[in-house]
Amino acid sequence: MKKVLSVVLCLMLAIGMFTVASAENVVVEAVPNEGQFEGQELSILVSADWMADRYDATIARFEETYGVTVDLQTLPADQYFDVLTSGLANGTCADVFWIQSNPVGAIESMIGDPENRCIDFTGADWQNVMPESRQSACISGGKLYGLQIWNNSPEYVMLYNKTLFDELGLTVPTTYAELKDVCAKIAEKGITPWFMAGADGWRHQLAFFQIGGVYEEAQPGLYDALNNNTATFAGNEKMLEVLNQFKELSDLGYFGEDWIGTDSTNQSNEFADRTVAMTIENSGTIKQIKDDTGTTDEFGLFLCPLGDNTWYTTSPAGPTMFGYKGTEHEDLVRAWFQFVCTPESLQEILDNSPKYTNLHVNVDIEQHWLPEEEAFIATVPAEKMECCVLQNGTKYTNDYWMQFGQDMIEFVQGGIDANEVLSRMDGYRAEAAANVGDEAWK
Repeated sequence: MKKVLSVVLCLMLAIGMFTVASAENVVVEAVPNEGQFEGQELSILVSADWMADRYDATIARFEETYGVTVDLQTLPADQYFDVLTSGLANGTCADVFWIQSNPVGAIESMIGDPENRCIDFTGADWQNVMPESRQSACISGGKLYGLQIWNNSPEYVMLYNKTLFDELGLTVPTTYAELKDVCAKIAEKGITPWFMAGADGWRHQLAFFQIGGVYEEAQPGLYDALNNNTATFAGNEKMLEVLNQFKELSDLGYFGEDWIGTDSTNQSNEFADRTVAMTIENSGTIKQIKDDTGTTDEFGLFLCPLGDNTWYTTSPAGPTMFGYKGTEHEDLVRAWFQFVCTPESLQEILDNSPKYTNLHVNVDIEQHWLPEEEAFIATVPAEKMECCVLQNGTKYTNDYWMQFGQDMIEFVQGGIDANEVLSRMDGYRAEAAANVGDEAWK
């Protein structure tokens, strides 16, 4: 499909992304245990944080139910795709693997040849557990290959210590100038204004990509133009503005003295101890901070104001499971996917999630929405949700998430300028387009 209709996709998101559950209630039953899997092993390859601890109880119950073992292979984000790509290419992939999928070609560009590398789940009982908006990230060539069980919370907006803001007499910033002023006042108190975990390798890019609506607003039709190879990242004035603002905040020390070498393992304690005031995070992190530390401080959410952004961009995208076609245990793989989609498993996965307060599924489970999430969504006009995040609304962009993050670091350290960061992304995308034979790049 030569032209990706970004506007249509975005309208679909506006209609469906923030309904708690569909009117459809799908009930999936586990495959009957008849001893058919006894003694088998299921291997799962996944990037850090995509399953975390929330699947542990479900995995244990799956093992007990069928008399099998699960070999969960969790890799750091900066190593994951090299290992996955190698395994797919040489025929040694795990039985189940994950990618970060989206509706604009991630399956083809990241897996390469889904028909020959992925189990075809078309017609599976569990397909409609996923809302239609999420199924689009799991289907290629009309065939169902993936399963995306993800939350529907506000993703990667600014999370802040509301109690601290109140005590310091600060108001939520809505422009970059206001953000810089707030950061200065927080820094004067010896507190890191914006916690940035550069060592995680994948978090700092969020400040650039999650505000895709501000780029589309500055240049209407940008997403479609990028998807048709009639526009580039390089030279985009709003993108350059945002990157330079990011560097300015870094240069001023507002991300912390060594943010590039800092990871997120101590984030909850940093907030509870009031050594940091803000970060970009999922809204469910509020729950995690309180559960981890017992703090009585209150927290809130606001839009990231880089580039004077006023958009809350959304996306039916996320970590997505696939079955490897070369597995020796295809029936066991199918049983695993079925098992994950039962109401009992979905409730279990949600209840064991330290961050997430809901799952975006057409299944009657008890959701745990936070008042802070509902309050945030109420502040954003519906028309300001009618755009996808940049990485999932434009082809081949998310494939190079880690490389872009490395380029941002090089830029912040003075090795390259902002436009070189953008130019490199154009090069990455062209490479991916060539690999899949995209006509727009020929």
